[in-house]
Amino acid sequence: MKLKHSLYLLLFLLGGCIYIGHPDDVYNTIPDIHTEAPRSERNPLPRKPGQSGTYLIRTPDDRCLDLSGANNKDIIAHTCHGKSNQQFTFHNDSIRVQGLCLDVAGNQTQDGAPVIAYQCHGKSNQKWYREGKTIRSALNGKCLDAGKHKNQIRLYHCDGSSNQRFYISAY
Repeated sequence: MKLKHSLYLLLFLLGGCIYIGHPDDVYNTIPDIHTEAPRSERNPLPRKPGQSGTYLIRTPDDRCLDLSGANNKDIIAHTCHGKSNQQFTFHNDSIRVQGLCLDVAGNQTQDGAPVIAYQCHGKSNQKWYREGKTIRSALNGKCLDAGKHKNQIRLYHCDGSSNQRFYISAY
């Protein structure tokens, strides 16, 4: 036994790695690096009791999320004008505009998935939460992004870029 401890000490002094325990335990010690925040750390979407609950969602370059009249109700970033197609309401974990819900089109999970306005049905591709200044999909934890596809709002792996920061202001 003394020899075993001496070998461990020698290995340690020479800069080697030591693992004491069952080999299967190694895989259980790897931290989970999933990008989705635990439910307890998620910020609810803003709602102000007693107020209209209507908001503009602004990008860092001062454009607003906007329901485009063309192309299957795309959500785009556009010059802010405050008309009804830029007035978003927050209802529980959904974001609504003109009676439609923000929706990850077709439950797509890959980077670049389009975000559209679609009839509300309450499934996970229409559920959202805030984490810091990001707006994330409950479908996969990815972030709304206002810069990788010209003016179209898409879903991407959260990377901390300014394209993924949004500022909520009361209308």
